[in-house]
Amino acid sequence: MDIYLLSGKDPNDEENPEKTWIVVGGTEIEARKAVPGYFEVYEVEVRTGDLGGFPGIRGWLGLDRK
Repeated sequence: MDIYLLSGKDPNDEENPEKTWIVVGGTEIEARKAVPGYFEVYEVEVRTGDLGGFPGIRGWLGLDRK
């Protein structure tokens, strides 16, 4: 499995729409399916690794606007 960084925009989150989801999956399609709701993916970066070997979402990176 690989680590997919899916960068894009979440139209349902007005406060912090720009995000990069960190997802572990076997393929890019599996990674995209794991992201909740509707998320416009602009860029996909693939990194070798497994983060513990379990597929699924690990979290997201976004701007902390205060």
